Amino acid sequence: MIYPDQYPRHLSSRHLIALALMLAPLLAACGGKVISKPAIEPGSKQTVKENPSSLPNWLGNPGRNFYGTGPWQEGPLEIVWERGTDFITGRLHKELWGGTSWPGQPSVDGSRVYFPSADGNIYCLNSQDGSVIWKFQAKDSFKATPALAGDRIIANGLDHHIYCLNGADGALLWDYETGFEVDCSASVIDGRVYFGGEDGFFYCLSLADGSLIYKTEWLGSMEGSFSLADERIYIGTEQGYLYCLNQVDGSTVWKAGIGSDSDSTPAVSGGFVYTAAEDGYVYCFRQSNGEPVWKFKAEGGFSKNFKERSGFWASPVVVKDRIYIGSNNGYMYCLTADKGEIVWKHLVRAPIWGTSPVVDGRLVFGDKAGWIYMLSATDGKRMGELKIGDNINSTPAIVDGRIYIGAFNGKLYCLSTKGPGWQEAAGIAR
Repeated sequence: MIYPDQYPRHLSSRHLIALALMLAPLLAACGGKVISKPAIEPGSKQTVKENPSSLPNWLGNPGRNFYGTGPWQEGPLEIVWERGTDFITGRLHKELWGGTSWPGQPSVDGSRVYFPSADGNIYCLNSQDGSVIWKFQAKDSFKATPALAGDRIIANGLDHHIYCLNGADGALLWDYETGFEVDCSASVIDGRVYFGGEDGFFYCLSLADGSLIYKTEWLGSMEGSFSLADERIYIGTEQGYLYCLNQVDGSTVWKAGIGSDSDSTPAVSGGFVYTAAEDGYVYCFRQSNGEPVWKFKAEGGFSKNFKERSGFWASPVVVKDRIYIGSNNGYMYCLTADKGEIVWKHLVRAPIWGTSPVVDGRLVFGDKAGWIYMLSATDGKRMGELKIGDNINSTPAIVDGRIYIGAFNGKLYCLSTKGPGWQEAAGIAR
């Protein structure tokens, strides 16, 4: 799905293409059957590192529940370095795009930062100074988070392709073409690559050579990413459904109606699945069978001024008994996980489309006015802010207290809080 930088959204081209893709599969789209059966069975245990010191996946791991590492220093946010990108147009976006778009989060592994750029490149940067180690150019913009798997990198974007790159130099090892754009961030588990596509199918490929292991029946356009828990895959669709799929073969375990286009990556915690949608609701479902538990409606804020409802493009972040999610109406919400009641809300300058990782009690996120914010997870108090661009759609990666975040002005930034003694150095009394 293409989201240009300016309001209103241009949907007509996408819908015309999607209609052609939908006509035939819709005749048999209700059973959640598998078109292509798996060639081999996965191992009995998935090799998922729960708490990596780096960030090799969208929101840390296939469970999407590891948000980064501190420690934080005292003092205000500052720019450590910035890296500019090029600008390109695409088949369905005539505007020049650069930097990072929604929902793109950089991946970080030690001294290297890999980020998906709207200029059509995957960049590998030195985490210390932002210098370019290598870059790989595709045919259109990247938006999904690159998935790191040993010495390989899985990247995908608007040109319909899934690429497997050599982590050392960015050389192409293989690519797989789908039927439409792929904004979903992939995950690699036990030598298998999992992802959903905007062509309506969920895929499982071999990491070794990109060969197809299975492809589900048509489920609906999947723009958000998926979460994996207990050998079950949870993913939402543009057609207003939340699916629970069997990891082994992609068959449907259950599906629940949301009623609106869902771009969020579901969060799975404590026997419940949390997601959100463009109709302005956050939803809670029972993990075992998809039974609805509660829903919360976002209201107020900037929704009237921006000619859009108070919808959600961000993904929920669950920490203990709290849910954190930003809305298109400009509010960052903290909700109770058991009932969906407001604990606090914080209004910023513009809509929030990026997701908000929580690290050591602080939320970090950007808004479409180009500001990056740091809030207390306890009470929503603003602890820091910094303007870095004209539009931040993407999600920050936080490793060792450094924040890697891209803006739609053609740059990726490395931010940090100033360390002890900054007040004295600046001539400010404590």
